[in-house]
Amino acid sequence: MKEIVIVGPGGIGGTIAGVLARKNTCRVTVAGRPGPHIEAIQKNGLRVIGLAEFTVPIEAIDNLKLIEACDVLIFAMKAQDMQTALAASAHIDVREAVISLQNGVMKDDLLADAFGQKKVLGALSVIASGRPEPGMINWTFDGGTHFGALDGRPSARVDELVALFLEAGLDARATDEVLSYTWTKVVGWIPIGLLATLSRQNNAGVLGTRILAMELVRMIRELKALADLKHIPMINFGPYQMKTWCEGTVEEAVEHVMTSPLTRSNSTHSALQDIQKGRKTEFEACVAPLIEEAEKQGVAIPRTQAMYAALMGLEATL
Repeated sequence: MKEIVIVGPGGIGGTIAGVLARKNTCRVTVAGRPGPHIEAIQKNGLRVIGLAEFTVPIEAIDNLKLIEACDVLIFAMKAQDMQTALAASAHIDVREAVISLQNGVMKDDLLADAFGQKKVLGALSVIASGRPEPGMINWTFDGGTHFGALDGRPSARVDELVALFLEAGLDARATDEVLSYTWTKVVGWIPIGLLATLSRQNNAGVLGTRILAMELVRMIRELKALADLKHIPMINFGPYQMKTWCEGTVEEAVEHVMTSPLTRSNSTHSALQDIQKGRKTEFEACVAPLIEEAEKQGVAIPRTQAMYAALMGLEATL
């Protein structure tokens, strides 16, 4: 039985851990910081509500030193916690693959530095979930989890993970364009999050309100210029129809945005969930490197910079 360790049993990590553990086709361990969430899972199991409702017993630890080896190591914590998690997990013997489902475009480089390039698989997840209380995950949207080798070649490790996710009941697929998927999500996720936190709207509110959808399209087109420098094309997948939203006039793109599946969901951007709970978001770890790169390359992203500055000002008051 494949041994999977998921670091960060919050929204995405908790959803995947719970759904995988429910099928009992692999052994799942979740690792998180000491506190009520891990304690509740240890005592009562992990409760999942929303798209599915069940409670599953699952091994939960608050110290990664207790893990000596595993087949697959998945990082799903906030981006700002990555360096701490890598330092705590560097001793783990990862037999097959190490994966990050975090937001941002620097994550795979960090994994390669810690575990070696050959161990790293590219991945991203378009799952919307929240943690309403300790030991509980509210799963509201599954837009799929995508796996792929960073060099774009076929991979048996990728195929095995996809099969495992599908068998458990999670939407998953293999791709030879994992970098396009990663960048496409980031180019959409950042503007949606900035608009959500500053307008206090859920995802449906951001994409379904014309004035916000207009600003969303303009910010997306700013950030796309950074992907263009790396020759990474935008694609359409799940709710992120970035290729379409970057074509034609802004007005035409807005009409497409306002028909996104997210306009019919109850999902809330993770950054807004953090602000609502009085916590700092992961945007400093995800957006600041992109702004620095844009300045270095001479790419103008004024809308993104202005909204990022406003969000950092808001976070300073928390």
